[in-house]
Amino acid sequence: MSSMGMKSENIAHFNNKLILNMLLSEPLSCVELAEKTDLSHMATGRILRRLSEMDIVKPYVEPPKKRSRGRQFFRYEINAERAYYACVNLQHFNESFIVYDLAGNVVVSEKLSSSRVDDEYIYNVIDRIKGVFAEKALPLDRLAVVSAAVPGRLNDESGELIVSSKIDSRVNLIKTFEKAFPSSLVEIKNDIDYACIYSILSGEFDYGKGTHLYLYVGSGVACCLVNDRKIISGSNGFGGEIGMNHIDQNGNRLHAAVASSEMLETCKKISGKGDLTFADLDKVCESYPKIKEKFLSVADILGNSICNCVDMLGCSHVIFAGDITCYPKFFFDRFLSKLKETNYSERINYKLDFSKSEETSGGQMLVARLASLDWVMEQY
Repeated sequence: MSSMGMKSENIAHFNNKLILNMLLSEPLSCVELAEKTDLSHMATGRILRRLSEMDIVKPYVEPPKKRSRGRQFFRYEINAERAYYACVNLQHFNESFIVYDLAGNVVVSEKLSSSRVDDEYIYNVIDRIKGVFAEKALPLDRLAVVSAAVPGRLNDESGELIVSSKIDSRVNLIKTFEKAFPSSLVEIKNDIDYACIYSILSGEFDYGKGTHLYLYVGSGVACCLVNDRKIISGSNGFGGEIGMNHIDQNGNRLHAAVASSEMLETCKKISGKGDLTFADLDKVCESYPKIKEKFLSVADILGNSICNCVDMLGCSHVIFAGDITCYPKFFFDRFLSKLKETNYSERINYKLDFSKSEETSGGQMLVARLASLDWVMEQY
């Protein structure tokens, strides 16, 4: 990596994180780290000494492995007890909180449940997190990050809720968590942003050159605009909440017309099969023409809405995520035909992909872990 234009402290910070990211995967020696990072053996040694002084890394306690040459290597590992991070997930039907140590090991994982999130609910979550630290005799001042994944959008600066179908508008998650955990970093993101981050980091698609639309359809509808592997969310972090958009003159909204949970219920009513799952959609569409008509109608609505987005933003790559990825092929053929109903569509190569990495919890954990490493290094 070229260091042109970078301050020495920025280079040191980058190299620290480079080494730590390697050690998050497995214990490694100074020689092995130098080989993997292309840093000199001397520079790697200095970094390891610095990280040891910070108490972020420690000697690997297991007997060292031997190389084919028979040499012994002194290895280092992440000091898992140096810091912890808590991930609170407030998604519909998937509420939980998980406390991790710095190495990414789960300290505790608990399911939560509520149809509506208000201040009392958040205070109970806070009490439970504090209770976990007390029960396991963990220092609360080592809680580096408190992260929350929320259905909806809030103002990044003020913490005030902009829109959510689940969280009370009077709840200010940022201020509440900051007051409860004053020594911790607090990070709140939309749940689908975290899922998109996981997809980007997993490398399942090329999110590099160009503009990409990550489209999630589950119990609601949201999207992320990705440009050169970076999510663009607007000045207040509001971009992407398209499910609330009107789709007709009667004020009907996009999520009410195309949400997969509603689609599944419609299929159950028409077919009379109460145990129908998303895996059954291909067969049920063949057997019930009314269900196929409904899917085609929804494809038209979604295609027209997304056509406006991709035309305005210059996207030619749409990534589907959520339950919608189980829909029949004819649905996506119809959707694609709606994207192409423009005068210039013949010159554009639209591409559809289907994400298998709708991991809100995975993306949230990865982001919180990186923030925890920063938190520890900022103590020095």
